[in-house]
Amino acid sequence: MVRSRERISHRGRKLRIGLIVTKTAREKLGDQLLVDIYKETNIPYVAEFGEYLAEDVKSNELQGLLVVSEKDEQNFVSSVDEKLGISPLAVEVLPLSWFIGKSPSYNKALLKAYVRKLSKQDFVYRLQPVKTTTVTRRSLIKFRLYEYKVYPVLFDALTFEREINTLIQSCPKGLIAKAVEGVTITSPQDCTGCGYCTSKGYLGYLEMPSLTTEQFISFVNEIVRNYNAEGKSLGLVFTSDKTVSLEEGLFPLLVPNVASVHDSFVFATFAAGLIPVILYDPKDDIAKKRVEEIPDVFPGTELKIVKVKHGDKIPLVENKLPKSEIPEGVALTRYRRRSLYLWALEEMDKKVKVNPEVEVPGVYFVEVNPDKCVLCGVCVRACQMLVPDMKTVNDLTTLDYNIPYCIGSQRCVKNCPENAIKVERLAKFKELQKVRVNQAKVTKCRYCGKPIGTVKIKGKVDSLLIQYGYPGTAQYTDVCNECKQKELTKMWLESYLNATGKKKVL
Repeated sequence: MVRSRERISHRGRKLRIGLIVTKTAREKLGDQLLVDIYKETNIPYVAEFGEYLAEDVKSNELQGLLVVSEKDEQNFVSSVDEKLGISPLAVEVLPLSWFIGKSPSYNKALLKAYVRKLSKQDFVYRLQPVKTTTVTRRSLIKFRLYEYKVYPVLFDALTFEREINTLIQSCPKGLIAKAVEGVTITSPQDCTGCGYCTSKGYLGYLEMPSLTTEQFISFVNEIVRNYNAEGKSLGLVFTSDKTVSLEEGLFPLLVPNVASVHDSFVFATFAAGLIPVILYDPKDDIAKKRVEEIPDVFPGTELKIVKVKHGDKIPLVENKLPKSEIPEGVALTRYRRRSLYLWALEEMDKKVKVNPEVEVPGVYFVEVNPDKCVLCGVCVRACQMLVPDMKTVNDLTTLDYNIPYCIGSQRCVKNCPENAIKVERLAKFKELQKVRVNQAKVTKCRYCGKPIGTVKIKGKVDSLLIQYGYPGTAQYTDVCNECKQKELTKMWLESYLNATGKKKVL
């Protein structure tokens, strides 16, 4: 067995992962497969369980472990921080039963997918141990009065409010609060780690450390790249149940709870060429609620999202979709999961016949009345998703709305002073595009020629000034502030000089 490798350089934030197998798992998987994993994934360590493990983990600077075992390794995981200096949250244990009776290509694809997923699980090191909720005699003897719990973490600081209110309202226990950097979990020890809040966010700035957007994309891409069995229908099973029995072609993705599965993950699974299967516990109320919220089909098609209760047999998955890798850059944009969602819609439109008249869940259509809109720009400043975009090029000001990014917050509607905007329905598939809703010529200062707004703004201001009894002032709405100041100063001086009998200023 190979047990060490020189430290290698990786782009981005990645944990150094080791692959550990039991003796039985090694016999079933075969040394050749393990050597292939070692070479093809560039992980620094692959070995069988042994007394040398602690020393090897330290010398190889491992930060996470992927374990394949026929046993429940809970005791090993719970003490891995003491024995190996690794966070228990950075250890993933896969049951050997998932690999028995499968082809080497399936086993290789599944192992490589988990290696890649675990290598991007750096968020677990943001989580601090919390006080244990139960105290046993054994824990007292060991003075272990803390435990590791998975709870949501902020992906990055928010510079403006986009999904904060939605996240705060989504937590079943009310544990999310507004903080300087965005949102925070007020009582990690009380968090169940269901991840429901993360599935309700539009953009994915609140993430489950063991199921981030980047991890999902990496996992799916490894399956797409490495499994090419002809005639096999491929499916991705979102599950927290390690006892589930799966046929070859169905790849299990362990999640904290299916309540943490975002719509974009489900749709992107389809677009990558896999059928999404959601395996849930009907006794778990929050999981059941989330499963009911997830659409039953991919928008505009008859492709069903398979939803299966624990204990029920997963039906035969039929899949003729061509495979596609998910662009990993979509998770790096400011829209993150919304970008992933839209990529899935665009990619599926290339693969299947999509009904253009079907409404798309979570995407809203904005109507702007150009006769009322004066291009004041209030909607641009009010929108949390930056849907409206106003630009001035040469002598023309335009207002565009990027419909695919509208989440229906109604901020533009509530703030529009002209009541020119309506958001009353979901957008149809054919309406997922950037549309021009209004445009007008630029008004220029009559003295210096500087642009000072649109003719629509000038007309609106003129009418208001006249309405409120200031017709004289209305004569100067086509003058910039600098020239207006000069003219007012000139008028004041002339008035002063005339009053004092002195010569008129030329």
